[in-house]
Amino acid sequence: MQRCRRSQATRGAFCLVGEIALVYAPMAIPLMIPWFKFHAIAGLQPFGMLVFFGLLIGFRTAMMRARRIGLNSELTAEFLMHAVAIGLIGSHIFDRFAYYPELVLKEPSDLLHPWRSLSSFGGFGFGLVGAFIWKLRRRMDITVFLDQLAFALPVAWIFCRTACFVVHDHPGAPSDWLLAVDDYQYYGLPTEPRHDLGLYEAMWAVLTTALFFKLDRRPRAQGFFVGLIGVLYIPFRFLLDFLRYADATYFELTPAQYLCPLALASSAYVIWRTVRCPSYDLPSLHGLGSTRSKSLPKA
Repeated sequence: MQRCRRSQATRGAFCLVGEIALVYAPMAIPLMIPWFKFHAIAGLQPFGMLVFFGLLIGFRTAMMRARRIGLNSELTAEFLMHAVAIGLIGSHIFDRFAYYPELVLKEPSDLLHPWRSLSSFGGFGFGLVGAFIWKLRRRMDITVFLDQLAFALPVAWIFCRTACFVVHDHPGAPSDWLLAVDDYQYYGLPTEPRHDLGLYEAMWAVLTTALFFKLDRRPRAQGFFVGLIGVLYIPFRFLLDFLRYADATYFELTPAQYLCPLALASSAYVIWRTVRCPSYDLPSLHGLGSTRSKSLPKA
């Protein structure tokens, strides 16, 4: 009898503790990411530092893969410099004309300051322009070189979008869910919990990087990663832009959303081509050492 009373008392005590925990634990544990702001270190801004590291690590990732598959390092580095440099310049130009046209009319010289703002879709588009300029100069097929760029892009994107997150320059709609940032502060917007879209893109980049490294364990046809990154990113970005809160929209859609259908169709076509007509041959190198045409081992 005494044991039964003790066990009942013990169960009652545990139930009481559980009820208290359920009521008061949510008050003690933050359910959102607290607001934070990083400041410059020795004159270096966190955004610029993270973007620089992203570009550097992305470049090294592309070069490592190029060497592993037997692609000429000199050509690969030259191609990457064309695509990235023109992509960065065009990224700012697209951002200003698409999102802030009134600023271009008021201060045209702002176009000469690409570090002030960047657009990811503008960077992708002008990066392709840079790639085709290189193609015209070298008179070589660029598919395998684009593949190295596409493979390394998610790696660089982790750092670049983390840079956006730490400076909170992509405010989303107000929200109170777990990954929202509490007391979000942005020019002209009320201080309240919001989605931080830079964080969500950084998370996408981490998952995509892991997937790419897993898929790269076996040989892939040229263009595989070019098509795949578009198929993975574009639908995600199209939906994510509905949460954007401070960007210009035209008939309820952002400029990037208008480009998504064409970009997705192009990516799907590239994937279809790699399935229907897979190519594993590397380009012949004339005047740059080896003149033999190499090929990847087929899966």
